[in-house]
Amino acid sequence: MKGINGDFLPEDNSTLMLPNNLCEPDCFLAGDSRTNEQMVLACMHTLFVREHNRIARKLAHLNRHWNSEKIYQEARKIVGAVLQKITYEDYLPIIIGHNTLPTYKTYDATVDPGILNSFATAAFRFAHSLIRPTFDRLDSGFNPTGSPLPLRQLFFNNTFIKTFGIEQMLLGLLGNESQTFDRQLADGILNHLFERERPRSPGLNLAALNIQRGRDHGLPGYNAFRQRCGLKNATSFSDTAKEIVNLKNRRLLSELYNDDPNLADLWVAGLAETPVDGGIVGATFGCIIREQMKRVRDGDRFYYENSDVFSEEQLTEIKKTSFSRILCDNLKNIVSVQRDSFQTGTEYNRVSCNGIPGIDLNQWKNDSRGKKSPGML
Repeated sequence: MKGINGDFLPEDNSTLMLPNNLCEPDCFLAGDSRTNEQMVLACMHTLFVREHNRIARKLAHLNRHWNSEKIYQEARKIVGAVLQKITYEDYLPIIIGHNTLPTYKTYDATVDPGILNSFATAAFRFAHSLIRPTFDRLDSGFNPTGSPLPLRQLFFNNTFIKTFGIEQMLLGLLGNESQTFDRQLADGILNHLFERERPRSPGLNLAALNIQRGRDHGLPGYNAFRQRCGLKNATSFSDTAKEIVNLKNRRLLSELYNDDPNLADLWVAGLAETPVDGGIVGATFGCIIREQMKRVRDGDRFYYENSDVFSEEQLTEIKKTSFSRILCDNLKNIVSVQRDSFQTGTEYNRVSCNGIPGIDLNQWKNDSRGKKSPGML
């Protein structure tokens, strides 16, 4: 969908049920219905659709004999690889620290890439602690363009995006830090999740939903996962569970769970752990996330580093990309960005977009005889 403030996702004109019927003014249509849950998610989905279309246009120019299906599939394949590169090499080490995944070797057909119950219902939800209570909107010079938008007003609300585009919100993320990983959650998701006056939708509590989800899925207690991960058995919160950040947290968990780590909900206790060296999450969450990401990587025959997927030259180009480059290529009037968009602070000074490397798509160009380049579909 073309708007005065850039390209957007198409509108979803189908009959929607709760909670997607809460969308204001309309829902966007994407591969995941959760795109509309929060305005910044919609911004992210829009950003990567723009990146897909940008790559597709370049491939069409390089290979004028390709039909639309070929162009689409090749662009899709490249964007998928870019997402994997950014996730595994740029983002994951920040989360799980120095004890990262072993070096990738090749596709392993014996590995089950399915999603672990403990990951889907607890460890993957570590990031709920990082959500900001308000979101700044910044211009290309990283100056405020208005008051921050409260999180509670962003659920299923695409009004701002359709009026002003995605640039201000994404630059606001780029120029600010997330919340600290701890047991504190923003009020917008504690008391006002999906809140609406019309149609009437009372605010939900995401922390309560997470705890209930773990129980509905039959997750064992916190200690069971420490044992599976080969970590020190926590006999009590008051004495031996030193992985819990501080005395206040240990006392609180001891009171809630009768000082028995075997009874503690995985998500609750995981949020209270001391972060691992160089990472954000604690040892138990780190173990679960590491195992899940290793399985998804090694059990995927289309993983971008698999030798059958791309040529060496194409893989070299994919390795150059970054989330910073994607922002530079797809946001209007963006001038500068930190080299690593997942880091902020004075030690990560922003540089011109001209200084951020990107993919050279000439490695996907057919020769004059129509010979297929290695690694292409």
